Amino acid sequence: MRIPVGAAATLVVIAVGGGAAATAGIVGYRTAYGVGTATAAEHMARAVQVASEDVPRAPDPESFVESLALLTGYRASLFGPSGEYLADSAFPRSELGGGGEQGRTEVAAALLRTTGFAIRPSLQDGRRYAYSARRVHWSGQNAVLRVAVPLDPLRSRALRAGAAAALAALMLSLVAALVVSRQTAFLSQDLKRATAFLRQLGTGPRKPERLPLSQIVEVAQVASVANRLSSDIEARLEEERRELNELRSLMDQVAEGLLALTDDARVLTINPAGRRLLGLAEVLPFSPVGTIIREPALRDLLEASVVRPALEEELIVGDRVLRVKTRRSSGGGSVVLLLDVTEIRRLEAVRTDFVANASHELKTPLTVIRGAAETVLQGELPPELETQFLLSIQGNAVRLQRLVEDLLDLSRFESGGWMPAGDPIDLEKVVRQVWADLVRTRGDKVVGFRLEGQAEALGDKSAVYQVFQNLLDNAIRYVPDEKGEILVELRSSDSTVEVSVHDNGTGIPATAITRIFERFYRVDAARSRQEGGTGLGLAIVRHLVTSMGGEVWAESTLGLGTVMRFVLPAAKAGAAVEGESDATGADQVVGPDGAAPFSHGGD
Repeated sequence: MRIPVGAAATLVVIAVGGGAAATAGIVGYRTAYGVGTATAAEHMARAVQVASEDVPRAPDPESFVESLALLTGYRASLFGPSGEYLADSAFPRSELGGGGEQGRTEVAAALLRTTGFAIRPSLQDGRRYAYSARRVHWSGQNAVLRVAVPLDPLRSRALRAGAAAALAALMLSLVAALVVSRQTAFLSQDLKRATAFLRQLGTGPRKPERLPLSQIVEVAQVASVANRLSSDIEARLEEERRELNELRSLMDQVAEGLLALTDDARVLTINPAGRRLLGLAEVLPFSPVGTIIREPALRDLLEASVVRPALEEELIVGDRVLRVKTRRSSGGGSVVLLLDVTEIRRLEAVRTDFVANASHELKTPLTVIRGAAETVLQGELPPELETQFLLSIQGNAVRLQRLVEDLLDLSRFESGGWMPAGDPIDLEKVVRQVWADLVRTRGDKVVGFRLEGQAEALGDKSAVYQVFQNLLDNAIRYVPDEKGEILVELRSSDSTVEVSVHDNGTGIPATAITRIFERFYRVDAARSRQEGGTGLGLAIVRHLVTSMGGEVWAESTLGLGTVMRFVLPAAKAGAAVEGESDATGADQVVGPDGAAPFSHGGD
C-alpha cells in the first residue's frame, strides 16, 4: 500500500507524539510519585527524630501518639521491644491486636539499626502507606516510634501530574503534526512538480519549463540538478536532431537508393532515390518489405539481409538493372544500397555492338582490297579486268577513309571535345550550298529537288552543313533511280525553326524507325554498303542537332517515303546572318555529268 509523503509524515508524528505522551505520562507519574514519596519520607524522618526526644517524658503511649499525630498530621504508632503495638493514633488498642514485628519491616529495621523505612500495605486496613520508624526508649526499655502517611493522595497527585505531562506532550505532538503536515504539503507539492517535470522530460515532445527552486534545501538541490539535466538533455537532443537532419538531407541528395530495415525486415527509412528506383510513390514507416516490393528476387534478398552479414547481387527490377548491396547492422536490421547500373549495362552493350560492328565494317572493305590487290599482283590479267580490280581497291579505300572519318567525328562529338557555336545561320543558303556540292559529287543519279520556305537558326554553320549533307545524301541514296523527288521545308516560329527533308524512297519499317539513329544500324545493310554508306550518318546527325539544342526524329511509311525532321533554336530578329548567297532560288536536279540538267521556278 502506497501512502503520500505528507500523510506518512503526519502519521509518524502522531504515532511518535502518542508514544511521547504515554511516556511523558508514565515518567511524570513516576517522578511525581517518587518525589512525593521521598519528600514524605524526609519529613517523616525529621518528625520522628524530633518526636523521639519527647517520648521518655510522655505520660502514656496513647496520648503521646495522638498529640504527635495532631502535631505532624501523620499517623503515629508506638511499638514495644518485641514489635508489639503499644499505641496507634488511627486505631484503638482493642483493634490492633498483639502481633509482633513480622510483616512490619520498618519496625524490625529500627530495632536493629535505629531507623527504618518501608512502603507497604497496612496490616490493619490494607491501604498502602509510607512508614518511617525510629528506635526510642520508653519506660527504661527499647521501643519504636513510627509515623505513617497514606500513599493514595500521593498517587492521585502523581496521576494528575502524569496526566498533565501526557496531555502537554500530546498537545505538542499535535502542534508538531500540524507543522509537519503543512511542511510536508509544501514538500509534496514540490515533489509532484519535480515528478511531472521529470516525466515530461522523459516522454514529453518538448522541453518542460524550468523547475522552480523549493524553500527546502534538499528539494532545491534536486530541482537544480533536474534543471541542469533538462538543459543537457535538450542540448543533446538538439545535436541529435541536427545530425539527423543532416543525415536525411545527405540521404535525399544521394543519387543512389538507400534503405534502412529493422530486424524484422520493415522499412525504417528510404530516400527519394530509393523510391524512384523501386517505382514507389510513398512508403509508410515500418511497412513490411513483402508489402511494397513486388519483385520476388529483390524481396527475398531484402528479407535475407537482416539475417546474413552481407549480400551483393545484380537484379532486373522493372526496366532497370540494379546492383543491390546489403550489410547487417550491429544493433539489428540492415542497410541496403541500390545502384542503378542500367545505363552502364546499356553502354557496355553498345560498346560490344560497336566493336563488333566496327570490326565488321572495317573487315569487309579490307577483305575486298586484299583480294583485289592479290589478284592484281598475280599479273596476266586483261587490262579491263585489272582496271576493274583497281577501281574496286580505290572504292573500298574511299569507303574505309569515310568510315574512319565518321568514327573520328562521332568520337569527337560524343566525348565533348567539340562545342558548337551559337551564330545566326541562313538555313536556305546552307541547304542550297549542300545541294550544289552533292550535284558535283553524285552526278550518277537524276533526282528532283525542291526547297520551300526561309528560316534563320542559331547554331554552328559547319555542323548544320554536315547535318544537311548527311540527310540529303541518305535521301539521294534511297529514292528511286527514276522520278526520285526530295523536298526540304523550312518553317519558323517565335523560338524554333523546324526543318523537314521529304523523299519518295522505299521508306522505313515501323519496327526499325526507332533504331535508325543508332551507330552502324542499317535498314537494308546490303544496299547501304553497295551505296557506300558507313552506317554512322544519322548517329552523327543526332549528336550534332542535340549539341546545338535541337531535336531530330523520323517519320516514314513503308513504300511511300520518309520525312526526316529536326528543330533548332530560332535566331533573333535583326541578327547578322552568316554566309553569302551563292546559289539561285531555282530548283535543281542532279544530272549524270554533275551539272543541273534542268531547272524550274519554285512551286
